[in-house]
Amino acid sequence: MKSWTSKQLKLFNEISAIQNRPYNDDGVSFQDNPIWVVVNDKQVYLRGGKGTDSKWYQAGIKNGGEIEVAGQTFKIKYVSVDNESEIAAVTVAYNQKYHGQYPIDMMVSDKVAHATVRLELR
Repeated sequence: MKSWTSKQLKLFNEISAIQNRPYNDDGVSFQDNPIWVVVNDKQVYLRGGKGTDSKWYQAGIKNGGEIEVAGQTFKIKYVSVDNESEIAAVTVAYNQKYHGQYPIDMMVSDKVAHATVRLELR
């Protein structure tokens, strides 16, 4: 597994959102949505706002995708997180980064927390 560089992690911490582009079954991105991103323990995380029922979440887990940040595109694998302590740490990261912003309450809810994915470089 390739690791995110310290420069990339710093960028993810500084920006509000990235462009999320999961692939459909044909290997083509079917969506291009901005999404909040957090870093914890040198890993990058997203959450599906509609929980695990989210179309992008399901397609991303199955097919991978890409993200874009500051004009840079990265091919990624979405890895579902089921470790409760890792999910809790990501919730803390969301609360710290997006405190007071809408829809932070939804993004740290149990339903959404269980749609946490770790982004791994491909």
